[in-house]
Amino acid sequence: MSDQIATTRPPVRGMDSRGLREAVPGGWDPMPSWRCIVAMATPVITTTSPPPHHHLTMYLSAIVSLASLAAASPILGSRDTPTATPPTSKSQGFQLVVNVTDLSRDFSPSIHQTYINGIHVGAGLSLLGVGSKTDHPRTFYINGTALEFHFANSTVLSDAGTPPTPWGLRLARDQGSDTPSTAHLDAGPGARGVGLTRWSVPYTFMYPETYAVCNETVPYYAGRPFLVVKQFALGLRGPEAIPGNCVPVRLFAQCAELDDLPEGSLFSHEFAYETECYEDVAAIEWPKYRPW
Repeated sequence: MSDQIATTRPPVRGMDSRGLREAVPGGWDPMPSWRCIVAMATPVITTTSPPPHHHLTMYLSAIVSLASLAAASPILGSRDTPTATPPTSKSQGFQLVVNVTDLSRDFSPSIHQTYINGIHVGAGLSLLGVGSKTDHPRTFYINGTALEFHFANSTVLSDAGTPPTPWGLRLARDQGSDTPSTAHLDAGPGARGVGLTRWSVPYTFMYPETYAVCNETVPYYAGRPFLVVKQFALGLRGPEAIPGNCVPVRLFAQCAELDDLPEGSLFSHEFAYETECYEDVAAIEWPKYRPW
């Protein structure tokens, strides 16, 4: 048996040896993936991302078919509306590029087209922050099989440390609120429910929406302000419900090389999933492409 520990693909709780069923009280559910909520994009008003055709709010029932997902995509109502989408490539590694969706709310200096990095807040703990391309942006990868990716059961990892170990992305609900969650990147496997969009969303960005970059103090640094990534569960509310110290954004995937692991590593990239990404997010001319 190999001495490698497959820490980058933690076992799925409750699944049998074939990975097809999940234990439920009183028996077996043959299709657990239909019971998970598949994250969909929420259109936002923007001049830098694909312009919305109309606002669409969807609540997925506990059991949902792929046909209903496809039918829920925005419908183009004019022959003059672009139908194309920007070209993509494929890569195991990707960086996350910030696209401000309402430039009137941007910070000064601007965070538009900055990159996602980490803010150290303790041993094995960090928050997601933003910085320039020279500020050591994190390289992420999707960890999981093709089936896990398409049914939102994969995780998002980034290698860190010496020797490198996997750090996983997760969202933690802010205390005293039911809307914002703070994005954490901590040592470990990460959490399901966070990832890159896939069919039938025509663009590749981080879900669940809506993300924002917030100017707030971090207790670990004795109240020093940082730009911290948060996710807002807006429901029926629009981006105006996001507080004034935050800038609504989308986090687009830009292709990046996933470094090889050194010999003797205790984990592997065996399940690093090759996903769609953009070669250069800043070069995309969004008005030319399909609204979403």
